[in-house]
Amino acid sequence: MPTKLRHWIQPFLPQNLNIDAREMWRALLGAVLAIGITSSLSYLINGYVVKHHWLVSSLGASALLVFLLPTSPLAQPWPVAVGNMVGAFIGVSCAVLVPQPVVAVTIAAALVIPITYWLRCVHPPSVALALFAALQGIDEFRFVLFPVLFDSCILVLVGMVYNTLTGKRYPLRRSAAKSAGPSAPARFASEDLDAALTRYNQALNVSREDLETLLTYVETAAFQRMLGARKSASIMSPAVFSIAPEAPLQDAWALMRANNIKALPVTDADKRVVGIVTTADFMRHAKMDAPGQWRSGLMEFIKRPRFWKKAEPAAAVRDIMTTPAVTAREDQSVAALIPLFSQGRHRHMPIVDQEDRLAGMVTQSDLLVDLYSVLATGQPAGK
Repeated sequence: MPTKLRHWIQPFLPQNLNIDAREMWRALLGAVLAIGITSSLSYLINGYVVKHHWLVSSLGASALLVFLLPTSPLAQPWPVAVGNMVGAFIGVSCAVLVPQPVVAVTIAAALVIPITYWLRCVHPPSVALALFAALQGIDEFRFVLFPVLFDSCILVLVGMVYNTLTGKRYPLRRSAAKSAGPSAPARFASEDLDAALTRYNQALNVSREDLETLLTYVETAAFQRMLGARKSASIMSPAVFSIAPEAPLQDAWALMRANNIKALPVTDADKRVVGIVTTADFMRHAKMDAPGQWRSGLMEFIKRPRFWKKAEPAAAVRDIMTTPAVTAREDQSVAALIPLFSQGRHRHMPIVDQEDRLAGMVTQSDLLVDLYSVLATGQPAGK
């Protein structure tokens, strides 16, 4: 096929929905269940006698949105209930006031789109409802309440119960959306996302919160692709020092000074990490607030007990260490270390083996050097 023809045809080809078969069946079962419950109740209320329209076909389109796209702004309870009601009201009004059907459906479409946009209840099936009522010549305004509003409310209620039970957020709550996904990457703030959406100037069939979560996943996937299958063991320092929790602080400080390191993993007898002690821990517990007095304050804190207070127990590592320590496994990918360092503001990360024993240490500098290599070359470090 010629290249120009292929490029011309490409936009008309279907795109993958990027969902698995399990999610498709979940949405299908929910939509079928909702339509069955709604239509049964609507038929019962109508008295088993079809005197007028007791169900509208656009209910199926609403069900598709509620169960297949539960986080879409177009599928939330307000657009479904109010949007359908507004569409039905405009359609009936056009049927009553405009006798010519072509003119009636044209006016209905021209009114329902801007009005639902203004009321923030844009819902595609509501346009179909307006055209249906105008085209069928429905001249009873009770049609707006029953079956339209009634069916829409039942559909929303079933959607709330079913989606929640099957692990989907519906309706979409801002607080839930922000806590459901990973933390937003530090490379952009919420204001940046708002500015981008304003510049894009097109309606999205995805919530703002889901878009932010999606961008985080994209960033993580990009790092994983660039970093390849490299593991934490490839950048850690294997010859790492450690200290016991009962060791005197003076020993810990001497070990850190002698080896020019700023953190020591604290391990038990089986070399399992129970904490970590850093220079910041020494500074914080020595309460060195006055500039110029930090050296004398630190040494006084380390060398406890004082001679005139022999009953005071000697300060040990366990007294100032941070516990539990945040650790990573040596078989974790390097990309998995990024959120661990950024979210907790850590500078040192003990690496443990399959049995949770200390295997090495990765510092923030180790990670930055590796990331710089990736960003500079566009390839995983070591390739």
